[in-house]
Amino acid sequence: MAVIADGRFGEELRRLRLLAGLSLRQLAPLVLSSRGHLHDLETGRRRPAVDLAARLDDVLDTDGVLSGMLHPSPAPRDPERLSYVAEHPRRVDPATLHTLAELLAAHRRLEDTLGSTPLLPTMRTQLDLVTTLVAEATSELRPKVVDLAAQWAQFGGWLYAASDRPRLASRWYGTALEWGTEAGNPDMVATVLSMRGHIAWSERRSHPMIGLSAAAARQPASPGIRAIAIQQQARGQALLGEADFVTALLDQAAELMEAARQAPDREPPWIYFHSAAYLTMQRGLAYRLLGWNAQAIEYLRLGLSGLPPEAAGAAWTGPYLLRLAAALVDTGDASEALSIYERVRSIGQATHTVSLVDQAEGAVRAMSAGR
Repeated sequence: MAVIADGRFGEELRRLRLLAGLSLRQLAPLVLSSRGHLHDLETGRRRPAVDLAARLDDVLDTDGVLSGMLHPSPAPRDPERLSYVAEHPRRVDPATLHTLAELLAAHRRLEDTLGSTPLLPTMRTQLDLVTTLVAEATSELRPKVVDLAAQWAQFGGWLYAASDRPRLASRWYGTALEWGTEAGNPDMVATVLSMRGHIAWSERRSHPMIGLSAAAARQPASPGIRAIAIQQQARGQALLGEADFVTALLDQAAELMEAARQAPDREPPWIYFHSAAYLTMQRGLAYRLLGWNAQAIEYLRLGLSGLPPEAAGAAWTGPYLLRLAAALVDTGDASEALSIYERVRSIGQATHTVSLVDQAEGAVRAMSAGR
């Protein structure tokens, strides 16, 4: 059989496997594969499949190294400049900052398609670079260096949170908060407080979620940033069953969203995903938490249908689809729910988001058991 895959993947797989102290025979059942197939991967005789690479990353605890080799991150327009600045951080200039800003924007868009895990290897390299730049920046460019570095740290925190690594997420959110505060950027400060609230949400800690979201909303940030914080606060109140608070907060978030729509230049680049459709989905999610299934289905459907095509398959849409399917199950529409669970599973596989695959498959098993 001819060698048809990049040998670097096989070499790295073998290195990581040996580092973990596993034989091919031991590794195979852990990743739902065969010894022969893994041998072919290591020798370059087969191309690695996306879902198998994700399972290998998970079992070998690689932080997405193998998946990242299948999906290289976008290349900067001026890689020589970044290489030079990495070796001479005190010579950072506006052109370098512009290159880093463009690269960050490209990473954000790529994450929508690929998910968080494949980007982590490159993200670690970029976080090392911006950390060095902040440590060495002493010129008049320091405020801009620190401000951009805060954006990288915030995105790194999000990638780690989305990859179910809350400790690393908290670490980088803390760094983003420090740098955003130094840079005097209230949008970043509010965003980090809100994202820390999101970690509390994922852990179902309603009171920290509400407090952090409210703290974010109190910042002199843009209307869009405050809208995100307030709708998240509404979800926290929904966890407590406080329906009146939920409705009032969602209405307030809608007013801020309209203000953001009228002044888009005021909004920071990292909330490009925020839209009327996104806020509609949030309302549906809050209603689901309150047990208002009919309203939840209406608003979740409406919001999901209003997303732009490039966002329809993003990993962050998965939780909303799961809530929609669960509401449909509770109202007796098992057929549509099964179709949505399959869609979530496909999104999870395409974006290497193992938690989405697990949740979708678990829900289907629960439905089958309940019949």
